[in-house]
Amino acid sequence: MAFSLVLSLSILIIFLCYKLYHRHTAKLPPGPWPWPVVGNLFSLTPIRFRCFAEWAQIYGPIFSFYLGSQLNVVVSNAELAKQVLKDNDQNLANRFRTKPLENVSKNGKDLIWADYGPHYVKVRKVCNLELFTPKRLEALRPIREDEVNAMIESIFKDCTKPGMLSKNN
Repeated sequence: MAFSLVLSLSILIIFLCYKLYHRHTAKLPPGPWPWPVVGNLFSLTPIRFRCFAEWAQIYGPIFSFYLGSQLNVVVSNAELAKQVLKDNDQNLANRFRTKPLENVSKNGKDLIWADYGPHYVKVRKVCNLELFTPKRLEALRPIREDEVNAMIESIFKDCTKPGMLSKNN
């Protein structure tokens, strides 16, 4: 009984050490050191974009971090983002999808989560020719402006509700 417990614990420790070694020897962008199993969950602040901005100052414009065991890479520079999303889109188009995300993205049939292939090329072509043309964007401008105004009004109403000032003090 004790021997099997020691054996199983040693196998588990060896497996975890291998995973950690493999995780950190891969050619990844720099980033905060992850904890086993939880990754960088405890390092993230509630306002994520500020946390990412701080990490970008420390680790550079491209950095990696782990949410649990899932690797994430953040590109925080506009020129590098263009290079990643436009110039190297074929190499990076196949993205990992979780089960809940597959339901939302209709098994990768939308533009954002589609795997690179004929469907991706067709959807991207339709978007570029029909949705993102200057004429179409200008025609939809009033709708975008109305939505932004409605969002600002909603935020303002939520912030000026009675009792909100006493909660923040």
